[in-house]
Amino acid sequence: MTHSPGSYTVGVYTDLAALPDRYQSLFHQAGAESLFHTLPWYRNYLRSGIVPAEKLRIFAVDAPESPPAPRALLLMHDASAGGWFRPRTLGSLANYYSALFGPILEAGSPDLQDTLDALAGAIARDERRWDVVNLHSLARDEKIFPALVTAFGRAGLLVQTYFCFGNWYHEVNNQPFSEYLATRSSRLSKTGKRSRRILESGTRFRFELFSGLDGLERGIADYNTVYNSSWKVPEPYPDFIGGLMRACAEQRWLRLGIAYMDGVPAAAQVWMVVDGTASIYKMAYDERYAKESVGTVLSSLLMEQVIDAEKVKVVDYLSGDDAYKRDWMSLRRERWGIMAFNLRRPRGLLAAMRHLGARAAKRTLETFRGLRRS
Repeated sequence: MTHSPGSYTVGVYTDLAALPDRYQSLFHQAGAESLFHTLPWYRNYLRSGIVPAEKLRIFAVDAPESPPAPRALLLMHDASAGGWFRPRTLGSLANYYSALFGPILEAGSPDLQDTLDALAGAIARDERRWDVVNLHSLARDEKIFPALVTAFGRAGLLVQTYFCFGNWYHEVNNQPFSEYLATRSSRLSKTGKRSRRILESGTRFRFELFSGLDGLERGIADYNTVYNSSWKVPEPYPDFIGGLMRACAEQRWLRLGIAYMDGVPAAAQVWMVVDGTASIYKMAYDERYAKESVGTVLSSLLMEQVIDAEKVKVVDYLSGDDAYKRDWMSLRRERWGIMAFNLRRPRGLLAAMRHLGARAAKRTLETFRGLRRS
C-alpha cells in the first residue's frame, strides 16, 4: 500500500524482508550514528518475540526522483491495548531494551522537513485510522525532534512531548585512559585504581574479552551465570540479550567482558563498539564478590580497552540517571517522546483529554475546527 502526500511517496510494509533493497542504504547510513538504528538491532528485536509479526508496520518515504530516492524509514507497530474505549495506538518499535529510537534517515537529510511532513501525513491518513501515535525515545537535542513535532502538527494532529530518561555519555577527545581516569571522582581514580591493582597482582582474578563468534557461546553462558547470581530481575524476553550478542559478534561490534574469581564468573558487562561509539549496554556482578569491587574493576578494564586500544570518540552509558553513571561520564542529554492525538476520532479526543486535561483538549479541538472552516 502507498500514500502520496505532496510529491513524496510513502509505502507501508508489514515485514522487514518485504522492504525493497534500496532501503538498505538508509540502515547503513543511520547505523553510523547509533547501534539502535541498524538492521541487526531490529532483526534481533523482532526475532525475540517482543512484538508479534502481524503487528509490525513500516513506513518508507521516497523522494520524487527517478528511480525513487529513499529518504526515511519509520519502524512502528500496533500498540493498541484492546477494548472499546482504548485508543488504536501506533507505537515505536522500541521498549526498555531500546536506548534510542527515531526515523532511519538518509545521511544529511537535504529535505528533512518535507520528508517528515510526508511521513506524518501518511500516518494520519493510514487505513488503520490511528487514534494516537506514540514515538519514544527520541534524541531531543537533534533537529529531527522539532521537525517531527512540526510534521505531526501540520498533519492535523494534536502533539504533546514528554520526558523519557536521561542519557550520560563522555566525549574522549583523544585523551588516553590514564588522563581520563585522573579526571574522575576519587572513588574511581584512587579507590578503583587500588582495587584493580590488588586484583591484577593476585592469582584469583582473570579477565576475558569476547568480540567475535569464537568462544562466544561460552561467554554467553558465563554472562548468564553472573546475571542469575546478581540482584537483577529475570529478563522478560530470555532470547533477546543472547541474540543481540550473537548479532553484534557477527558484525565485530560486541565487547563482552567477563571477570572471573577463582575460575568462577563473577562480573559481566556487554558493550558494543559501532563507528567510534562504545555503548555500555548491560552489566551485572555476583554480590559475593562485591567487597573486591570486581564490577568497578571490570568497567575500568573495558574503558581502557575502548579508549586506548580502539580509540573511540564517545563512550555512552545509554539509559538512566543512575548516580554511578555520573562518576564515569561527563555529559548528559535527554531522550524524549512525542504523542500525537487524532482529534477527528472520538477515542483520539478522549485520549487527548486524559493526557492533557479536558479543557486544554477542547480548546485545541475548537481551534482546529475553526481552522478547518476557514
